[in-house]
Amino acid sequence: LIMMEDDGKKPPAAVEEKEQEEEGDQGIVKTKAPDEVDYANYFCAYAELYHQKQMLVDTIRMEQYMASIINNKKQFKGKVVIDIGAGTGILSIWAARAGAAKVYAVEATEMALYARRLIKHNNLDKIITVIQGKAEEVKLSEKADIIISEWMGCFLLRESMLDTVIWARDNLMKKDGALYPSHARIVIGAIVDTDRRMDDKKAMCHNDRVEWSRFQGLARHKYQVDMSVLTKSYHKELDEYYFNTAMCLNLYPEQILGENIRVIEWDLHEITQEQLKKDKSASFDIKMLQSGVMGGLAGWFDVDFRGSKSDPAEKPVVLSTSPRVGITHWGQQAFFLQKPVHVSRGDTCRVNMRITRQRKNDRMIDVMLGFEGTLAGTPCKMAPTLYHVE
Repeated sequence: LIMMEDDGKKPPAAVEEKEQEEEGDQGIVKTKAPDEVDYANYFCAYAELYHQKQMLVDTIRMEQYMASIINNKKQFKGKVVIDIGAGTGILSIWAARAGAAKVYAVEATEMALYARRLIKHNNLDKIITVIQGKAEEVKLSEKADIIISEWMGCFLLRESMLDTVIWARDNLMKKDGALYPSHARIVIGAIVDTDRRMDDKKAMCHNDRVEWSRFQGLARHKYQVDMSVLTKSYHKELDEYYFNTAMCLNLYPEQILGENIRVIEWDLHEITQEQLKKDKSASFDIKMLQSGVMGGLAGWFDVDFRGSKSDPAEKPVVLSTSPRVGITHWGQQAFFLQKPVHVSRGDTCRVNMRITRQRKNDRMIDVMLGFEGTLAGTPCKMAPTLYHVE
């Protein structure tokens, strides 16, 4: 047992309780814990089984990851594998069962304690070593042949976990190693607002404004405080929340109005840290496949499990979060228009997109979208509009 020195902080009560259960943290290798801000902004949710369950019951996610590993035993047999963001250790278990000689399950949160218990219960603790800590703090005596990770956030890039995977690729994996998944892309399509969500947003925003107005009157007459100086700022917050925040939805296939356009595609063996941190821009045309009312644009992602050039997957797998595939916990990001636009089949609109990291929290992203074109015989243009993906 190797216990690496931590930062000396006493673990929270929940962790102490976990350590007292069954075999506790025996067999866990610990590194330096994430800093408190990053833990609060990102890691803390993944320390709960309730949150992990949301991912574990996603059958599309589970089946495609399992297929990418178990159906490619030739690629995994005898290999050293690192599982980044291992959670409960499911991917590590599959890698071991696919014939990996050694698996390092790296998990930053106390979920590592549950992973250890699950792995031992499945009699794989001789192959899998659980490491509790950030991947950037891990030091191994050997380089990995394969890195597996379920790093994707909503709209692919939310949470910015790909940064960690690319760091691990550069520092913990052999030069000719393989990433699973190996390729990723963002897809954009035009959609119909079938459920009239924008109407709901406008109604809720109006009701909140009315409620604020009533509160102002109460504050003035009962509490003898004039709150009117804050009205403009409050209205701005409402507009940002209702009209400048994307919605995570599971759309119906019939809501897709136009072509699905691959706007960003990456070979994860090639992309650099510097490229990841830069703003990402794309301009593209969407052709309408049917007539109707365009209520907005939607974005989702696909990832491929192709292995590496030197050791390609025997049976490549695609994990798609398209509305046409089915329901996933990622859903799709819907960017609704305040004024829906009539379109005719065959119309084309030019879309400009820019993805940036939020300044307050660089794990979160903003998407700037604008478009123009002649739609249903009428020239239309939407000025660039900022949407928060949160």
